[in-house]
Formats: sequence, structure tokens, C-alpha cells
Amino acid sequence: MKTIQYKVSYSNPHRQYIDFEAIFPVNGNQLTLQLPAWRPGRYELGNFAKNIQQWQATDANGNLLRANKVSKDSWTIEGIETDHVVIKYNYYSAELNAGSTWLDENQLYINPVNCFLYDPSNVDVPYEVRLDIPADYEIACGLPETTKHVLLAQDMQQMMDCPFIASASLWHRTYEVQGVTYHIWIQGRHALSEQKLLQEFEAFTISQVNRFGSIPCEDYHFIFQFPDQYARHGVEHENSTVIALGPAERLQTNSGYEELLGISCHELYHTWNIKSIRPKEMMPYDFSKENYSKLGYVAEGVTTYYGDLFLKRSDVFSTREYLLTLEDQIKRHLHNAGRFNLSVADSSFDTWLDGYSLGIPHRKVSIYTEGCLCAFITDVAIMEATKGEKSLDDAMVLMNERFGKKGIGYTEKDYRTAVEECAGKALSWIFDDLIYGVEDYQPHIERALGLVGIEISYKTRNSFTQLTGAQVIAKDGKVTVHSVWPNSPAETSGMSKGDEIVFVNGIQADDFLQAHMSMETFSKAELTVLRNRQQHVITIKNDGGSYFPQPVLNQMNSTPFQDKWWSK
Repeated sequence: MKTIQYKVSYSNPHRQYIDFEAIFPVNGNQLTLQLPAWRPGRYELGNFAKNIQQWQATDANGNLLRANKVSKDSWTIEGIETDHVVIKYNYYSAELNAGSTWLDENQLYINPVNCFLYDPSNVDVPYEVRLDIPADYEIACGLPETTKHVLLAQDMQQMMDCPFIASASLWHRTYEVQGVTYHIWIQGRHALSEQKLLQEFEAFTISQVNRFGSIPCEDYHFIFQFPDQYARHGVEHENSTVIALGPAERLQTNSGYEELLGISCHELYHTWNIKSIRPKEMMPYDFSKENYSKLGYVAEGVTTYYGDLFLKRSDVFSTREYLLTLEDQIKRHLHNAGRFNLSVADSSFDTWLDGYSLGIPHRKVSIYTEGCLCAFITDVAIMEATKGEKSLDDAMVLMNERFGKKGIGYTEKDYRTAVEECAGKALSWIFDDLIYGVEDYQPHIERALGLVGIEISYKTRNSFTQLTGAQVIAKDGKVTVHSVWPNSPAETSGMSKGDEIVFVNGIQADDFLQAHMSMETFSKAELTVLRNRQQHVITIKNDGGSYFPQPVLNQMNSTPFQDKWWSK
């Protein structure tokens, strides 16, 4: 079988252009090449072709060929008379996150799905990638390095799913679970305790692998970017994950380190749930267009739920640390009025419409948050129906046996069947009302928490947000309205998202607005706001309500379901 050969090089890395030279075998006198339009783990169009500055096609003898761009990210080359063509192009690499491509003086970081062309008619051909990089650079990647600085992918799908970092400053350690080697690669500054890091990663890895029986890869790579700027992002791959977390000093705080653990455990669970147990619509990935699916609540929601739960099960997180993560999900849910308008299943479908932004006010929900809470409710419902004999774990193991291990994509019906089979009864109230409907989650969350021995209460205070229903961002002395709760005093008074609050009852609004309002007892407040550079005076009446409450979880006495829930 012929091989697609890539040479990757660069000069003047501060310009951040990577040079690509690709040799594609040809059968016939025409060839169409595609650059991916999106990347797995981010179900929105990426428009990566916007980063290409130069593009050229020649035949085997160096003769220039005519290439027509036929869509925003595909080209057709005509008049080919040799057995291969050579494509030369460059790619601007100035975005540093867990799914991007980046070049600077210290590293070459490539996510191939951003910048590697492929032949849609010849996707089973291997890729050989030769990196023209400094001799002292190491490579962190899930692909095998056949010789120094040469990577080999068995086909296009594997090539697109194996990002890599090449650098002279990579930190590398390993641990082993059930005969599989797990690599930890770090690019960037850090002062993490090696012993603690390896111990805790091994603990949550053992917990997950024991649940499924085995991991569907021969080795696994945690690839970390610790940049000096803010970053918080993780992306799953077939046998690796890239996680960007920064700045480096953040990892020295308890919250920053807990984020590192949480994202890492989440991404490892993806090795089963989405990389192996995958919706039929994405089996295989079609990189040329949207892969619509309503199953984001499984792919991301179930993974979010278990990413935190396995940290508790493996004793990496204490009970309190775990409950804080669940509190945060419940708070996010309660603070999003979009839950009354669009279901989590339809929100899954619509990630392709408006991506991962908030979008217009109160339109949709998060496949992570609402998906996580649906997973929790489902888990407890199965335990209750089976008197603790089974749980959502059993349904996911069943999904892995039926679909993951067989390389078969699953449907919405298949997931529901697995869940209800484990429960031994229909769970229409979950699927029809909560997942595909917009029924209020709150009573179901509260009941599920009680069954696993967790008490929920709601903390309120005399803050501007909770008295008026307007969430604000106070920064550098400027107070801006972030969101307004429907039918709250703020909304009925005429306040809008984006308003800048200048005065409240004659006192200048600043970073202390929330504290100032906690000192006030008022029946109404007069606000001066700027909207589109025009001044408005708004009078807000206190209706006695409390908006945007903060849920607080506390463990009560242990229950049989709690023992099952937290069992290793």
C-alpha cells in the first residue's frame, strides 16, 4: 500500500508559520483534497482553512498544476500525468489551547486535524510524518516514532486523532496499570510533586480501568500544556489527551491542582465514552461537514459526571471536594434560564449552530452541566429500581460490550435500551421529560441527592444579584450586566444584558457593588446605566424574591445507595 508522506518544517518561529510538504499518490488525472472543517471534542465548525496563507500543487517532476478551491476547505487538482502530486502550503499557528496548533521558539505543537490535508477517496492509506526539528527535541505523541523524528499513522482517522508536541523541554514520567503504560508529558513551567502526581493519576486510572475491565488502547498519553497565560481546556483522543492549564502558578493552588485532576480524569473516561463508545452519526468521523447528533448529553454529560465521581471513588478527592464539584453543576443549572426553553438533547444538536458560546439569552443549556445532572439522576434511578444491584456504571459497561469493543456506532435508542435494561423498567420520565423535554430538574435532583444521603440547602444573601435578578461583572471599577433573570425585578424594570451600571441610589457602582447592596434594606433602588453610550435611569423594586441561589451539599448518614454510588 502506498503512503501519504508529510514533511513538516519551519523557519523564524516567531512568525508562527509552519511549512508543510505533502506527497499524495494519485490514480487518474484529478485529485480532490480536504482540510478538516471541525475537530472531534468540539462539535462546531472550526474553519481551519482561514489559517493557510500559501498553497501550491506540483506533479512529480515539479511542474505547477492547476488547483481550484471548490469549497472553503477543499481543493481539486486537475491535469495530473504522474503517479503522485506534491502539495506545499503553510499554516499560521498562533493559538494555544488544548485543540489548536502552535509554534514558537520553544516548541512545535500540532493538532493534525487543524492543518493536515487528506484525500477523501483514499482514507485507509498510512501517513508518514517527518519532522524537520532541532536534534534535541523530544516528541510527545500517541503515534509510534519509527525512527528519530518520524511518526507513522495507520490511516487518516488515526492521523487526525494524534496531536503532538515537539520540544527540548518536555517533562516525561510514566506509570503502569494492567500492563498498559501511561505517559505524562508536560510542556511549560511547573513545580508539581512527582510522587503525588503519579500516585493520584494511577489511582483514578485503576478505578476506571477496573470498572470497564480494560482500556481500548495499547498505551496512553497525558499531554499537558502549561502556558504562562490563562488556559483551561482539555481534548480527548484515541490514546491520548491534550490538556492546557495556565498560568503555571495556578497549579500551585489547591483549586488549580484540583482542576488538573478533574480535567485529566474526565479526559481519560472519554477513552471509552466517545472515542470507543461513539454515536452512529460519528462512526467514522466525517471531517468535511457537521456530524449532527443529539447524544452530546451522553458523550460529554456522562463523562463530566464520571470524571468527578471517579476522583471520589479512588480517594483522590475527599467527600467535601467531590460535593463541591456537584454543587457547581447544580448552581450552573439553576442559574441558566435556558433550561426552560431547549432540552439537553436539542442543545447537543445545536452546538453546531452557535458553538459553545452562551448565545442569545436563555436559549439553551450545556451538554456538560445538564448532561452531568441527567447522568446523576439516571444513576440513582437505576440503583433505586434495582435496590442497589445495578447502576449507570452497568449501562456504560454494557454499551462498551455492545458497541465500543465491536467498533459499532450506537443510536439514541441504543443508549435508552441499555439504561432501561439495567433498571429493569422504563424510565420515560428521565428521557421524555428531562433529556428530551424541559421539565424542571430541581425536584428530581433533590430527591436523588436524598437517596444517596446528601442534603441540599440554598444559601442566599443581600447581594445586588440575588435581590434584583441581574448578574453583574465588576472589574476595574466598571460594573456590567452579564445576564438578567426572566421576570425578575431587573428585567421588569427594563434592565438589559450589557448595561453598564454607573450609580445605585446616588452611589457610584464599583467592584464593591455586591457588598454595598448587602448593607442596604430597600423597597426600591434607582440606577443610572449606560446603554449604547446613552444614559438611562431605571427604578428596580424589591419583590422579596431571591435570585441565583447558591446550592450547598452536605453528607448525611450513609445509605445503601451511597455505598453503591461511591464504591470502587
